[in-house]
Amino acid sequence: MNTLADIYLPEFHFSEHHECVVNCASEKIAPLVVELDFSGSWIIRALFALRGMPAHTMTLKGLDSSRFITLTKNPHELALGLIGQFWRPSGNLQQFTPVAFKPFQESGFCKAIWTFTLTEINANTTRVQTDTRIYCTDKESLRKFSRYWFLIRPFSGLIRIEILRSIKSKAEQS
Repeated sequence: MNTLADIYLPEFHFSEHHECVVNCASEKIAPLVVELDFSGSWIIRALFALRGMPAHTMTLKGLDSSRFITLTKNPHELALGLIGQFWRPSGNLQQFTPVAFKPFQESGFCKAIWTFTLTEINANTTRVQTDTRIYCTDKESLRKFSRYWFLIRPFSGLIRIEILRSIKSKAEQS
């Protein structure tokens, strides 16, 4: 089965995968993925602040307004795309449409995809997975991003783990 990550970014240089099992039906989790305010996590607040991301981006919907673009959303999957020079302080984030993401190949940039996938284990149990993939359009961007990734990868993973923890906690409370 092809995932949205496989469809939008089948070739990539870097990746990160995290998952958790949530004791809740997938149809109750899906709205949480998009709407959940993860500003309750001091870790996420601190890491977003270090990157200069404003407080309104503390939901996936908020990220969509800060140059992350929703590529596809259905009841079991969500894919967000981002194009930029992530090693720069501003990220030099590009504006693009979902249709323009896959063919984008301009030198000196990276494309990133961040997906959430809900897989029903049984009627009341769901696996929630998040995958991040990064593709560098040329050798120079690969070199620059490699150094950047070495520094931020642990923190990037921590954000995803915290988001999954928040989704699990909120879903199992309701």
